[in-house]
Amino acid sequence: MAPDGRAVITTARGEERYDIVVGADGHASRTRQLLAPGLLPEPADYLVWRGAIPLSALADHPRELELLRGAWVTLGFPGGHGIFYLIPGGSRHPGAGDRLLVYAIYGRPPASPDADADPGPYVSELAKEHFPAAWAEIVGHGTHRTTACHPVADVQVPRAARAPLLLAGDAAGVSRPHTASGAVKALQDALCLERVLREGPTAAAALERYADERTAAGAHLVELGRRMGRAQVEETPDWAAMGQEEVDAWFRGVLAGTRHYLYEQPGAGVTA
Repeated sequence: MAPDGRAVITTARGEERYDIVVGADGHASRTRQLLAPGLLPEPADYLVWRGAIPLSALADHPRELELLRGAWVTLGFPGGHGIFYLIPGGSRHPGAGDRLLVYAIYGRPPASPDADADPGPYVSELAKEHFPAAWAEIVGHGTHRTTACHPVADVQVPRAARAPLLLAGDAAGVSRPHTASGAVKALQDALCLERVLREGPTAAAALERYADERTAAGAHLVELGRRMGRAQVEETPDWAAMGQEEVDAWFRGVLAGTRHYLYEQPGAGVTA
């Protein structure tokens, strides 16, 4: 850092000075280490298994596909849950325009985990044990485009900016995937930065306002993700004993005192 408070960046062209350096370098951000040295993600004690299947391969599941065209579907089981929804297929894949059925299944890892093992067989057996037959068949379908297993973790910096450095997106904080907020939070960070810079009067003052707003917003998401993880994985209710009204009341309790763009009306998703 230069004596005037500006950042000094060394490139092939030599040293250059900047009023603001934005670190939007993802969940493993190196810029984050400059603002919060040694800060590491805090792991949860469960995993998430993900899969994606072209809809064209699921013609034998018309009822399930019709349901997903108007909602996402959540299936609870002791110690976890699965969520199913649709996304665009993307033009870079064969069958351009084909939508994908995507699932994310949260639960405890196998008793003897193998880091190099194919995640498909374990999650298929999990689905057979706990899901209705049609949904278990989808999880075990042989035409997956992708399958993966990921650890679940979160992290939030104590302060999202300190002039001349600023963190945005996953660099500033990562919440558990239950919040479905990675892209939304990054857009909100960008909009906040634009606004505070327009308001001025100096870059340093703008970064202070950004830090006040976005640090609090990031901490809220991290706490919400942990709360949802406890409710839906770590301390699951007796799903089988609950009807839709009980599920709605339970979920309203999970979200009490919080705000989230997906859950303006708890119970909008379908629970089976």
